[in-house]
Amino acid sequence: MHGGEPAAPVGRRDRRGMLMWWGPRALFVVGAVVLVVESSRGVPLLELYAALGFFGVCSAVFVGRQLGSGHEPGPGGRVPRWLLRAGGLLTTSGVVVLVLHLAGVEGDALPLVGSVLLLLGLGWFIEAWRGVEPGRPRRALLLWGAALMALTAVVAVIAALVLPEAKGGLYVGLLIGLGAALFVCLPLSLNLLSEWGVRLLRARRSAAGPGAGVGVIGILGLVVTAAVVLCCLWLVQRDWVLSAVLVAAALFLLAAIVSNTHADVALVLAGLCLLAAAPPEHRHPQALDPAGGQRVLVALGDSYMSGEGASSYFEGTDDGGRNECRRSPSAYAVGLVAAGPRFDRVLFLACSGARTYNVNPRSGAGRSRVQPGEPGTQIDQLKGVVSSFHPALVIVALGGNDAGFAILGEACLAPGDCETRRSLFLNNLPKVRQDLIATYRSLRQAVPADVPIVAVPYPQPIAAAGRCSGVALTKAERDFIRTFVEQIDTTMRQAADTAGITYMAEMKDSFATHRLQLCERRKGAAGVNFLDIETVNGLAAQRFSPAKWLHNSLHPNERGHAAMRDTFTAWLDAHPELLPPAPAGQAQATVLPAAEPEPLCGMTDDAVNAHCRVQLRAWELEQVRGGWPWLLLVLFGLAVVWAACIAVFGLLPGSGGSYRDPRSSARAR
Repeated sequence: MHGGEPAAPVGRRDRRGMLMWWGPRALFVVGAVVLVVESSRGVPLLELYAALGFFGVCSAVFVGRQLGSGHEPGPGGRVPRWLLRAGGLLTTSGVVVLVLHLAGVEGDALPLVGSVLLLLGLGWFIEAWRGVEPGRPRRALLLWGAALMALTAVVAVIAALVLPEAKGGLYVGLLIGLGAALFVCLPLSLNLLSEWGVRLLRARRSAAGPGAGVGVIGILGLVVTAAVVLCCLWLVQRDWVLSAVLVAAALFLLAAIVSNTHADVALVLAGLCLLAAAPPEHRHPQALDPAGGQRVLVALGDSYMSGEGASSYFEGTDDGGRNECRRSPSAYAVGLVAAGPRFDRVLFLACSGARTYNVNPRSGAGRSRVQPGEPGTQIDQLKGVVSSFHPALVIVALGGNDAGFAILGEACLAPGDCETRRSLFLNNLPKVRQDLIATYRSLRQAVPADVPIVAVPYPQPIAAAGRCSGVALTKAERDFIRTFVEQIDTTMRQAADTAGITYMAEMKDSFATHRLQLCERRKGAAGVNFLDIETVNGLAAQRFSPAKWLHNSLHPNERGHAAMRDTFTAWLDAHPELLPPAPAGQAQATVLPAAEPEPLCGMTDDAVNAHCRVQLRAWELEQVRGGWPWLLLVLFGLAVVWAACIAVFGLLPGSGGSYRDPRSSARAR
């Protein structure tokens, strides 16, 4: 009777220990599953943020338990077999899912699910590896960590040298190898070297005795950490907010890696799933249905007309891989209808990325192509419904994509000075003028002769300022962008004059008039986005494509479109003769001049002589490769911050508790 009395308390302790050990881990897995499921569905932001908050709570409980209880796996420093088996199963499953995705197996969620499984599996492997013989700075940690780091460096160098010229299977193989090195070998090496460094510092502090103090290494670690925090604050104050976010993210991630918890897994998983956020969508209002309208505004053109740059779009128009017209309710064409009685409906056909051949009718003499997800070219769509309403005014903003403005933005953000490639852009403008003339003529034929057509130029996005904080462009690059926008607008005016349509010159100064240009005020208050990271709707392959995240950059935001709406309204007030009737001679086109010679090369992928774009891509790549000293400097800075994190965590006392499998504890007793 008495001999069995201690059994109950021991049993309760075993059950409590098992609950305390398994509970936080199971909670973390549940939170990860909820977040992955919600992200895979592409849910609205509020729903995703709720899932992210739940995952954050689960992660905090698990990481807090890890920090408080240590990482000793079991008696004698043995790793629980189930931990290795679970890590192996998760890692293998993740690799299989990703291979299936690369092999073409259909499944929108495959990339996300595979990445998360691989991430969790590697996290559990690292936990087991770092938990062996706790407290001892084992040489194996140093050797394995250094070997994996060296392997990563070798693969990265080979990829940098060979990848630009590789093709076919070699190209794919190098990409896979580089991905494995950066996302598998590098995290493993950082974790192992971090564990070795923290153990070494703690062992030295323990050997020095309780009165050893912080020490020189600890002081340096604290100083560097404080310097990084101050750097983030300084960057925010100087309007380099995105840079501050990147620096802070690097600090948090490196600290999470050094902490010997699943905090790094939680951070990466949360960031990965945030990229799957589906921006809010708006239903099409009645005003977008032109049928029966008596004063319909017809809006055609590219992203500056469609409203790209806003935070939300009409449903079905921001669907990555299907329809990426990105028509926004904040676009100034929509705002003109809501602003007053001039227009009762709007036929909103403008589409992001549109070139002249996306507007031209299929039956015309020029090139014509339908954009993905659209039922026809913009003029063909207009001709199909024009008999059901009375158009009051047609506005069109077009030519920027033909001229290569989007490519210019990419080139100027690359290392090097994009101004040195100005001839590649300016030499293409005569061909753009001819294409615009043909498109304007086709548009003139598609609507009644008494309906005015207005060509709307692009507002000047950058102020002529000597200094510009927060915009990562040199003065020469900013001046060239200003010059190029002016040249595009001049080309548009010449084409409009030739085709006999109205040109609205006042729109060029819309941002300047409203003091919304970049370099005139802080980026957060400007009417133009500089670098704006925005997720997209659609397939997971599209939502996780980095090329899709910057689509809002160098485009007017809601403030910019409000200014453009006000400028257009004031212009209509100053030209009452436009609505109605059309100005005298509106339908009379001037004589078409002799065709300009074909430019040496075009700026579109499908141009007959598209090697201009190829040249520009090659130049960008060469600039990136030539910037290796800056890359080494960045890597050195990250290494210093990483070492500082190790020094700071080395100051913390090692946990005296035992982070072990309760079943192992029971067997030991």
